[in-house]
Amino acid sequence: MVMFKKIIFWCEFPEQVKDWKAADKLLKKIKVPVEVYTGVQSVNEYRKWKKKTRIPMYPWPLLSRKEGYWFSGFSSKKSIDKLKQYKGIKMKIDLEPPIPPWSYTTPKIVMYAIKKIFQKGKNNDYLKKVVYDVAGKGSGVVTKNVNMLINEFPLTRWYLKNQGTFIELKHGMSKNYMCYSTFAGSFFRPIVRLYLKVFTKFAVKKNPNVMFSIGLIGTGALKKEGTYRKVKEFKEDLRMIEKSGCNEVAVYSLESVLKRSNPEEWINAINEFV
Repeated sequence: MVMFKKIIFWCEFPEQVKDWKAADKLLKKIKVPVEVYTGVQSVNEYRKWKKKTRIPMYPWPLLSRKEGYWFSGFSSKKSIDKLKQYKGIKMKIDLEPPIPPWSYTTPKIVMYAIKKIFQKGKNNDYLKKVVYDVAGKGSGVVTKNVNMLINEFPLTRWYLKNQGTFIELKHGMSKNYMCYSTFAGSFFRPIVRLYLKVFTKFAVKKNPNVMFSIGLIGTGALKKEGTYRKVKEFKEDLRMIEKSGCNEVAVYSLESVLKRSNPEEWINAINEFV
């Protein structure tokens, strides 16, 4: 069985981490290397948060909610250009359709996803051009020297391409798929996990360097997403990723682990797989 060689934490809301020294102390209990990618809207903001931790930290560029929050072919050229300031910095780009203006519910998000099937991002090509430029021109061969993580949904390529939420990998780039089994709530979680078990194994066979993120331990930008009720559910997803053959996993999220009544319990769960 493959054991994880590196653990990554997403930190979408770094301002919610009230004690970075305590966060460092907790993360150092993990027996393998740890990295953090934190949500920021500028390089200066990233540098501010980077000073607060001794754990390797990298930017996760985000837009304002008015601009759509995540990057996609629906983003304006002006918004996409904001990625250029991160050139030369190891980073993660989250490719998702614009954040909806209404309050999240599972039926609404399903209808939103269906609606997007019939819409094409007008700046798909421009997004791709900027992403490749920021990643740096290379030979076109994917290597282990990754300086950019491309974060995508575990969905069909044609659907993602239409929205500009799919980027073909080039030199220095790696792919992470958001395998959040809790997203649609506890009722749908068994169905979602069944799909993810098949998807993750297929993805690793196609690209051995692929990575997956699991969660959610706490709610994200939509504020009402489903989350783990117990650590046992978290362990089930860690085991699912381990069985896929992937040796790295990302966890959503650092700030939500720290908010749990027993943060060490979640860290101990990770250590069972390293």
